Amino acid sequence: MGYRMESLRKDIRKALSLPPGEVVRRFTGRAVRYARRLRNRRRTGAISEAQFLAALGRPALSLHEFVRRRADGEPLVPASTRSSLMAEWIKAHAAGSLDPLLATARSVKGGTFDLLGSGPVALGSSPDWQRDFKSGMRWDSQAYSLEIVQAPDRGHDIKVPWELARLQHLIVLGIAGAITGDPSFRLSAVQQVDSFLAANPAYRGVNWNCTMDVAIRASQLLVSEGYLRGEGTPAFWGRFLTSLLGHARFIRENLEDGPVRGNHYLADLAGLYLCALGLPEFSESAGWREFSRVTLEEEMRRQVHPDGFDFEASTSYHAFATEMFLFPALLGAGKQDPFPDFYLRRLEKMLEAVAALIRPDGTLPQIGDNDDGRFLIFSQYHRTRRDWRPLLALGAYLYRREAWLFLSGDAWVEGVWALGEPFIRWAGSLGSPLSPPPFASHAFPQAGVYQLGAGSLQMVVDVGSVGQVENGGHAHNDTLAFELHAFGREVLPDRGTGTYTPSLRLRNRFRSTLAHNSIQVDGEEINPIPDEAFRLIPCDSPRALRWRTGRHYTYLAAEHRGYHRLSASLVHRRRFLLDHRQGSFALEDRLEGEGQHRFQASFHLPPGWDAQADDGGWSARQMRGEAGLRFRWTKAPEGHQIRVEEDLHSPSYGVTVPARTVRIAWQGSAPQIMRYRLVPFLGEGA
Repeated sequence: MGYRMESLRKDIRKALSLPPGEVVRRFTGRAVRYARRLRNRRRTGAISEAQFLAALGRPALSLHEFVRRRADGEPLVPASTRSSLMAEWIKAHAAGSLDPLLATARSVKGGTFDLLGSGPVALGSSPDWQRDFKSGMRWDSQAYSLEIVQAPDRGHDIKVPWELARLQHLIVLGIAGAITGDPSFRLSAVQQVDSFLAANPAYRGVNWNCTMDVAIRASQLLVSEGYLRGEGTPAFWGRFLTSLLGHARFIRENLEDGPVRGNHYLADLAGLYLCALGLPEFSESAGWREFSRVTLEEEMRRQVHPDGFDFEASTSYHAFATEMFLFPALLGAGKQDPFPDFYLRRLEKMLEAVAALIRPDGTLPQIGDNDDGRFLIFSQYHRTRRDWRPLLALGAYLYRREAWLFLSGDAWVEGVWALGEPFIRWAGSLGSPLSPPPFASHAFPQAGVYQLGAGSLQMVVDVGSVGQVENGGHAHNDTLAFELHAFGREVLPDRGTGTYTPSLRLRNRFRSTLAHNSIQVDGEEINPIPDEAFRLIPCDSPRALRWRTGRHYTYLAAEHRGYHRLSASLVHRRRFLLDHRQGSFALEDRLEGEGQHRFQASFHLPPGWDAQADDGGWSARQMRGEAGLRFRWTKAPEGHQIRVEEDLHSPSYGVTVPARTVRIAWQGSAPQIMRYRLVPFLGEGA
């Protein structure tokens, strides 16, 4: 596929917005990747039996012999071969966890999937793996995969076939077979794997376009192996293992090591390490393991701040990255290949951040993007992808952190299915379950994430950069914006993500300043949004000015300079004070600078809430419920107007639902000061 004039114009615009040194670095990296793409074009990806046998460190007379030998060995996840025993234990100790698991297994066995906001869709036992079943777009299954271009703003989503092809439903089918004794569950998994392998040869079609997805699929296949043993012919297992060798080689040859090395590169490394750990019979695996271990540690230093937060300016991507660092450490420890102390200490900090921010329903406050990404799923395929409690269950075992296990709620069973008897023995040695801990105040200063918390009240404020070393690929214009959660409910949420490439208009709407609980000036964005789906131009220079916590209060003062570039420049300073005793928040907005300006403050309500202006400000509450919020002026801007607008909210990727937003608009000369109190309440309130 040639280099088009449209692409040239886009690259020129990007180059003009980057420092000269960065332009050179990116151009050099692009040249290297282009050469690699040309070289790999000659690869068929097909591995003959002779080539497979030649790759073994210990000789085998035939592929059939190797399959037989492999079946007697220990798989990547030792507990998987004892899933029938785990099923009996779960029936005796956590029978309630089985119903949602089995309902999901029956659905996917019948070929019905619910992915990326699609709702349940019947795709059959042999889906069209090349098709975005939400839009109907189909990619050519014979096209050279590395030259398939993600065309933005065309209404289709390349992530849909990628998500299906991650095959993250396989393990739940294996577990359902162990629970019920019904072989049709495992047979369905085997048939779907065979269908995928036949329709998706390496280096051909959309599902070999993104190395991250190849790595996630390889990891999921390796982990599922033990759960599916006993089903499938030797010929099937020969195809299965040959494909895994092809997956590992593809990852190593096509690392996403471009100028912005983020979660994609991390997934590549984690997947390659698990291939090395799970395929030790191949001579190449020692090299895979050495490379991926060393590079994972490098990325832990580079991608994770000393405070334990990921560098992508997104809470969802932080948890996703935590998964990708966790599974190599967790499975490596089980194979007597422990990671170094630095890696484990910083991973523990990453998990501590999840534990500090997680809500009773398992969700995290939304800062930046969320695309429903998960690395490995065992028994909890039925959960919403925003529910991170399974991650805490596994992290609790690795670090023997009792409090994290109790935070994982009913998702603790993930540890049983993934780790087996060692997890059962450890969990059984603990005392009675702890009460859910109250929210507390936490600061992650390098990431710029601050939580003002007390009891059931949680306010999370973004004072961070656009992330990814100022690329902003997964950041939003949410600087100094906050999310408010109270009494187990969202009260003033972030609007979410919407989608990525299908519609740039929708993409930009959800990452715009107006989609966050912040203030827009003169209709401008805090950080300019270029004509690209995965970039923001950093202008905000945010910083925390003061952070104090006491027995009865938490205080944060911060500023950003995103409006400093205006002809009449401004600095936005925002102060937050949580009164623990009164259960209220006092906020002050100072817009300091010069000139006349138009201001608009946004307060986003959850779906199903409404608001009305009153003499003291405005009030909002659930239309069917007892929770509410009072907004009370202590210093109102002169001439302000309050209106309630119809808006859109995105609770998960690919989903938008109606919701309302309160806008406060006014005009005036700088400086401007606005002060108010936010008082969440239950019942009639105070």
